[in-house]
Amino acid sequence: MGAELLMRTIPDYVAGKIPPRPQPTEGISYAPKIKKQDGQIDWTQPARAIWNRVRGLVPWPGAYTHVPAEPTPYLLKIWEAEPIQQSGTPGQILNADKHGIVVACGQDALRIRQLQLESGKRLTSPQFLMGHQLTPGQKPFLSGLGQTFPL
Repeated sequence: MGAELLMRTIPDYVAGKIPPRPQPTEGISYAPKIKKQDGQIDWTQPARAIWNRVRGLVPWPGAYTHVPAEPTPYLLKIWEAEPIQQSGTPGQILNADKHGIVVACGQDALRIRQLQLESGKRLTSPQFLMGHQLTPGQKPFLSGLGQTFPL
């Protein structure tokens, strides 16, 4: 649709048939620069909002969460996911199998299909699960460093 509109409009603009006009000052808004911390996932948000964040922030800064580990939590970047209808406590693992890792959100759940550990390579969920045990009921995802979501 956009390409067709450009094909029809550009020749008329170049020919001078469409005069340029300034954008109206009413109704404009400022979009701030995206920062790395904008990618931090808040699991209390609806799954659809988190899914949109994942899609909108790939490849940089990417959507990410933190997983508890000793001595410090590590970063887990989410590359591909989809919202699904399932419920539980936000940040809690609902399922982890060959179909993906399902994490409860504020509304519905998010099925994680591709992810990447900090300093690791991008993996599918089944590849990740071969080396990392996640079981339903676990609540491994943090809202921020050292802070878990309320139970």
